[in-house]
Amino acid sequence: MLDAAEPERSRPAVREAALLVRHGLGRRVAEFGRRAFVVAAIAGVLGGLSGIALGSWLSWRDVDPMAPDKATAISLAPTVLPVPFDERADQFGRKTFWNPYSKETLFGGTGVRVGRTSVTANMPPRSGVEQVAAAVSQQMRGHGWRDVRTEVQRNGPQAEAAVVAEVTGTRGGYLAAVQIGQTSTTGLNLDVMWAEPPGHVRDTVLGGVAGALLGALFGLFTARRMRRQGPSLQRAYSRLCVATLLMLTPACLGNIPTSTGSLLANTQRNGHGPSVYWGGFVIRGAEPLAILSLLPILAIVVCCLWPQRATVRTPTTA
Repeated sequence: MLDAAEPERSRPAVREAALLVRHGLGRRVAEFGRRAFVVAAIAGVLGGLSGIALGSWLSWRDVDPMAPDKATAISLAPTVLPVPFDERADQFGRKTFWNPYSKETLFGGTGVRVGRTSVTANMPPRSGVEQVAAAVSQQMRGHGWRDVRTEVQRNGPQAEAAVVAEVTGTRGGYLAAVQIGQTSTTGLNLDVMWAEPPGHVRDTVLGGVAGALLGALFGLFTARRMRRQGPSLQRAYSRLCVATLLMLTPACLGNIPTSTGSLLANTQRNGHGPSVYWGGFVIRGAEPLAILSLLPILAIVVCCLWPQRATVRTPTTA
């Protein structure tokens, strides 16, 4: 290329460099074989789902592990509720995240839910749901709550009066959710819980991308490395890959609906709550299996680093 280049030109053009990279990578990728790509694809999926869980968990590590206490909920209630409220508070789930239906999670249970402290109040007489929701929204904005949103539900598209409304907002790391018109004795309920950390989505996405890339590269490297080993080590490698797949799959499959916010671990099924992207790894029995999967992964590394058997060649006679 230097000989064919124009005078005073010492590096290839962008198009030429792209062609070099594409053909060079294509030549190297062709050496891996079909099995390596199958292993890399499975490892990339498992690594991505595990990275999502790890990134989400890391973003929550600085949040208090216990749900907001009753004194905090009582002190925040006047900034949210425009009507007198009950001075008592009920706590649902002492920990920030709890799993009350772990036995039924795989059969449609709600799985991981967010711990919250509730304060109740009576609906004002002769007041509609939307009117009270507007008063709550105005009260929250006046006391510095941010991202105040109102969701209204009706019996049908033609219905004029709202049946249920929910007003949410964040302030100082707390998330307040007010349910109005619920089928309860009071009709007005305030839930105080921890708000989602600011970098939660960023850390979750970065964790998923990093996990997928590391998993795919790990699968390609180990599969290519094992091609140079003997039949016994190759059989051991295949069995270790199957063991890793069986151990990680329950947690990763549970993490798919958790990260999409539906089915197994929908935290909004019983009211508003922050997203939980690592909930699949706390399903009963899945977490210990996911931890134990580190053992076959380490065994795979050992197999790849195992010294190759020297090839003995017999001299040929003329």
